[in-house]
Amino acid sequence: MSKLPKGWIEKELKDCVEILDSKRKPVNNKERQQRIEGKEQSDLYPYFGATGQVGYIDNYLFDGNYVALGEDGVPFFDPKKHKAYLLNGKTWVNNHAHVLNGIEVENRYLCYYLNQFDYHGYVNGATRLKLTQANMRKIPLHLAP
Repeated sequence: MSKLPKGWIEKELKDCVEILDSKRKPVNNKERQQRIEGKEQSDLYPYFGATGQVGYIDNYLFDGNYVALGEDGVPFFDPKKHKAYLLNGKTWVNNHAHVLNGIEVENRYLCYYLNQFDYHGYVNGATRLKLTQANMRKIPLHLAP
């Protein structure tokens, strides 16, 4: 652990957030297209994947403010690319992104932190990097007093 400023503490991510992955529902592109066919965009909701919005769908799974953190297919080792993003309002998130809600941390800080975090040692995979929920839960989170 690197030296933290006076008063700061380190906790594991699992102790600071609610993990809402069980609410995610994967929908393949063909099914999603069938669900939105003939509907007005005003009747649709944003549909999110690993790195952000990938389209629209006719229903939502989440309603509020959350943080999505890519699970796979994310540029984890590129410090200039985002791995996490904020969700606001009624949204649907597929199974390529973890969904988090800060309990002991503001979601905006959490999103910023996760975009700056060094994922070496937390992701695995030879051709497509994956952040398992087990490894995500262990991410050390630095918290100000």
